[in-house]
Amino acid sequence: MKILFVLIFTIMTGCLNVLAENIITGSVVQSSDNSPISGVNILIKDDNGKILAYGVSTLDGHFSIKLSSTSEKLSINAAKIGYKSYSAPLVLEGKSLVIKMEKGALQLQEIVVKANRIRENGDTITYTVNSFAQRQDRTIGDVLKRMPGIDVSNNGKIQYQGIDINKFYIEGNDLLGGKYGIATNGISYDDIGAVEVMENHQPMQVLRGLSFSDQAAINLKMKNKSKATLLVHGTLAEGFSEQPKGLLWQGDIFTMMVTGKYQMITTFRGNNVGQNLSNQLMDFISDRKDETIDGYVSLSTPITPNLQRNRNYFNRSWMVSSSHLLKTAKGREFRAQIDYNYDRVSAHGASSTTYFLESGDKIIFENKNSRSRRDAITGKFIYEANEKTYFLNNTLSTDISWNDLTLNTIGSIPNIQSAQIPEYSVSNLLKVIKRFGNNKLVTFASRNEWNSIPEKLTINRNGNSYGQNIKQHSLYTDERASLGFVFNKVLLSLDAGLSGYFRKLNTDLFGVDMADMVGAEALTTDYLRVFVSPKFEWSYQKLELTLNVPVNVYSYFFSGVMNNRTELFLSPSLAARYRFTPRLSLTVRGSARRSPASLHDIHTSSILTDYRSFSSGVDDYYTSSGQSLSATFNYRNAPSGIFIMALGSYGWNKSKFGTVQELINDYVFYSYKSMPSDSRNAMAYFNVSKTIDFVRGAIGLKGNYMRMENSLLSQGSKTAYTNDSFSLSPFVNGNILTLLNWNFRFSWEKSMLKISDMPSRSSNKFIYSGSMTVTPCSLITWTTGGEFYRNQIEEGHYKKMFILDTKLTFNISKRIEVSASITNLLNKKEYSYTSYGTLSKYERSNKLRGREFVISIYLKK
Repeated sequence: MKILFVLIFTIMTGCLNVLAENIITGSVVQSSDNSPISGVNILIKDDNGKILAYGVSTLDGHFSIKLSSTSEKLSINAAKIGYKSYSAPLVLEGKSLVIKMEKGALQLQEIVVKANRIRENGDTITYTVNSFAQRQDRTIGDVLKRMPGIDVSNNGKIQYQGIDINKFYIEGNDLLGGKYGIATNGISYDDIGAVEVMENHQPMQVLRGLSFSDQAAINLKMKNKSKATLLVHGTLAEGFSEQPKGLLWQGDIFTMMVTGKYQMITTFRGNNVGQNLSNQLMDFISDRKDETIDGYVSLSTPITPNLQRNRNYFNRSWMVSSSHLLKTAKGREFRAQIDYNYDRVSAHGASSTTYFLESGDKIIFENKNSRSRRDAITGKFIYEANEKTYFLNNTLSTDISWNDLTLNTIGSIPNIQSAQIPEYSVSNLLKVIKRFGNNKLVTFASRNEWNSIPEKLTINRNGNSYGQNIKQHSLYTDERASLGFVFNKVLLSLDAGLSGYFRKLNTDLFGVDMADMVGAEALTTDYLRVFVSPKFEWSYQKLELTLNVPVNVYSYFFSGVMNNRTELFLSPSLAARYRFTPRLSLTVRGSARRSPASLHDIHTSSILTDYRSFSSGVDDYYTSSGQSLSATFNYRNAPSGIFIMALGSYGWNKSKFGTVQELINDYVFYSYKSMPSDSRNAMAYFNVSKTIDFVRGAIGLKGNYMRMENSLLSQGSKTAYTNDSFSLSPFVNGNILTLLNWNFRFSWEKSMLKISDMPSRSSNKFIYSGSMTVTPCSLITWTTGGEFYRNQIEEGHYKKMFILDTKLTFNISKRIEVSASITNLLNKKEYSYTSYGTLSKYERSNKLRGREFVISIYLKK
């Protein structure tokens, strides 16, 4: 393998002089005050006027253009509506250019309009918000869900062409970081003129044109009327519910201000109508941590997948979030974000769990009532300088939460469980990148984190009390430096550093007396790591290659019976992206890895995770290895509204230890045993969408397939199993003038479980969901919709359920709306379904929120 990498590198390096390209970089500014100009078309022409290359200036006025021609007579031209045309001779000297443009009229030669709903300009796709908005929409998230190529989950998370976005901007500024769900679920769509999708977005200017990115960014363009003014809107609502019987209330206030130097979003929300507010405070973009500590206690509360969360979320929730961004005179940024969230949630459900055993199935019946409470405070404070030659970011963050849960279970094993799981975390991340000229990069990064999770689980059963105490805390530090060189189209970088991880774990099992069980343990699992990661990035015309070869040396220090040891890990990966056209690309990735053990699983004690489950670790160090291959196909034709994405992957994994599941009396024991363990997984996904312009709508289809092949030791016998799951989900939306609009989606899901020589088992479900809105006049809007569920409970037996909602809105003015709504009009109170796990089947029936009537008033400043 090493010889192959050296050979590839030698051949590519030797061809650089033949395949050399020029990168023309620079910035466009106004001649009057040197302020940047975005959206300027930059054209490189030869002496015959033929266009050889083109680009578009970014939000900060910068541009980067690839040019393969070496002609001596070149010119650089710039044009934008509202500015005088610019033209000047171009000399290829490798220097950064500055184009100064004067305001004035631009004479257009010819204009061809293909579609005004979506515009395409290089790697930037612009959606006109008003062309996708419907009368019943309120937030920008409601409109984003109708834009082809963009997927928005209920918590506000955004994907473009099936891949998570890497930035969410408001007027080019990153106010919210990864917690942009506050914006998607809060900003009024009427304040946004356009949504820009910037493909292949590199957030750090210092790396633009050097380091590749396959992720996109979202930028919201405000309407002029909404800039430099305090935007305020809010809702007050009251009503009553039939399950649980009682009064309903809801309130929220959203405030926002966007100016050239300052941005602010502050919001307050509270409700007991089933809205999960904590999901809107999730960080979707934060850097992946190298080391984390996870809790061991895992209570099984009633959950209901494939159902809208507000259908069975019995809550009382509050949330306050305040985010601020301030730019200094030198263009630096200060950002502060403080959040508080309170959730009190109850749930009720009945279940039957079947464990498939060769000696005969074991069935456990449970009827659960739970009540949980969570208080969480988070803070993040950031200072950032993001310039073309310099990047600095220091992020100080803290996360504190208190989590209490009580679970009352009757059935095969009646008991009451109580858990207290607070979590504390403080971290600081510093990153500095300096660019020297066009061919040198120096990077320094420092991360320091402290985490603590003390847990206590208490179970009362038949008058006896038993449980588990767990205390664990960790300190992690990572210091690294990187040096990068650019040779024509090749970026060579070397990342090296030192990290340390220091973790303590104390366990204490009380009230349980079993032979050969370790109930108490005090353990340290520490390591020092030295690492080096050479990286090779090369681009030529339509091809981009990235080769990464990280090398890690771990020195482990264990207390107890385990010996200290040193391990070497090598995990090379290779990615190639070929752009057949600017709209069509294919990306292929391959990797081989040898991974260090999860320190979470290294312990000798048996830990009680719920009233009938024990988790035992391993008393020996182990590693795992694997290989993976994947391919991603992307096509988009924005003017025609066509977006296509397809992804396929396959992976192989090997481990020294295998998983063990053993049922003894009323308990289930999960542990590991020294034996070869192989697993395989496959995944395929596609997403196709197309606008239907004559009804201002869209049509699309999503599909997903997943397969897992694995084995475990069940009751002393090695058992192989295969899990397969399929899903298809077509959708269509549109409208007829302003009178009628619709949104329909159909989902089919099927899961299969095959265990060794046993007959295969399967279940499937159908979900039809949709809504229709009628606007007979400008004063009245009536929306009716819901879902129809057809869930397979057992072979030949299905559970069907139709949930219907309706809402009547009086649009008194653009700033005042009064509405009356009824959810779950047919008063359905239970939801049943069947699913499969690892050698097990789950049949569940959970309680739903009953019929609810709410009157609300919406006010907008």
